[in-house]
Amino acid sequence: MEPLFKNITIYNSKIYDQFIEFHGKHFSFSYNAYNLIMFILLLYCIILNIIEKNLIFVLLFVALSVFLFLLRIYCPTKRHEETKSEYEDNKENIFDFSFYKNYFTVGEKTVYYFKLYRLFETDEYFYLYIDDENAVLLSKTGFKIGSSEEFAKFMKKKCFLKYRKKVKNLA
Repeated sequence: MEPLFKNITIYNSKIYDQFIEFHGKHFSFSYNAYNLIMFILLLYCIILNIIEKNLIFVLLFVALSVFLFLLRIYCPTKRHEETKSEYEDNKENIFDFSFYKNYFTVGEKTVYYFKLYRLFETDEYFYLYIDDENAVLLSKTGFKIGSSEEFAKFMKKKCFLKYRKKVKNLA
């Protein structure tokens, strides 16, 4: 079967650094609805216990709030540092991507579009997240079959709710 798109991207230290910065910017400090709801509930409990004059519970909920806030900062920062150290030792690699109607391949690995976690388009790259921490990077100049514009339209159709367009490159 002939691929719809073919892309060859050379990964080097510059690309890894751009990915680490991009990943850190978009995932490290993003607050989700669960954290917001948790902080609102803790604030409600603190106010309720102040009104009821339960000093021990006020202190308990304040301590819990501080702990969760610090945890919310520490865990993403630690994950960002782990990602950075994971990619520091990588040398230059060449990746060959072939895109078909329902999936794409990278070497021997096959990934179905519906399993993608998220897809970002920047000025120079496409970031196809396999999950919330692992992504493949496609250079817009690396297309051998098809163009980056056609690929963007194709991926918008395949990953409509997961597609984010024109996020500025950080490097």
